Amino acid sequence: MFSLQERNVSGPLIIRWLDRAERLITAVTAVILIILSALICWQVFSRYVLNFSPFWIEEISVISLMWIGLLGAAACVWTESHMSLELVVSRLPEAVRVWLKAATDVLIAVFALFLLERGIFLVQKTMSGTLSSLPLAVGYTYLVLPLAGGLMVVFALIRAVGGVVRYYAAGGGTRNG
Repeated sequence: MFSLQERNVSGPLIIRWLDRAERLITAVTAVILIILSALICWQVFSRYVLNFSPFWIEEISVISLMWIGLLGAAACVWTESHMSLELVVSRLPEAVRVWLKAATDVLIAVFALFLLERGIFLVQKTMSGTLSSLPLAVGYTYLVLPLAGGLMVVFALIRAVGGVVRYYAAGGGTRNG
């Protein structure tokens, strides 16, 4: 809906900022994935060749997967590359599609708001504990929950409002006759 290919790059400032934020999120998740791949390869090599397994890699791997999954989900909300039933939706009248996509985005925002609120609670409650293999507060590992939740709320609400506004600004919903 808001992808760079479908719209003028010189669109509203907020859309350009959110496009940049999505590209940054995607780049960060790619870097985390590359580092994770290298760490897993090192762990396998060191376990089977050197007969030594770094104990901290497993914990980093789990945390990395959590960050990749949640940040990637936030980016997917903005690019509308999340799972959807396009086969069904594409057969509906345009007005119904617009409102259905807006309702879907609002539902995503409601879920993300829950993720944001509970994520903040979890971070606060776990800041006093430390990871078993690393000298890092457990709360820092869960920072991705409110971060991704907040991004999803913003992305989903902007998409919901923007889709409806664009539809009616383009003359949708008007009756001829």
